Amino acid sequence: MREVMNRKEAAKVAGVSPGTILRAIQARQLDAVKIGGGRTSAYIIERTNLMKYLEKKKESKYQ
Repeated sequence: MREVMNRKEAAKVAGVSPGTILRAIQARQLDAVKIGGGRTSAYIIERTNLMKYLEKKKESKYQ
């Protein structure tokens, strides 16, 4: 079973703001599924995708 979370939960796990998570999704740095449309849309993020994003972010920080 896949573990999924919303932006707020992902931000808490990553230690960043939900806005940072949204910017990463919009920049296509973090894979997520958009639910709904317009201003009321939400994103569902798989834990594995969040971990991949964090690893890439960590690697780029030290290069």
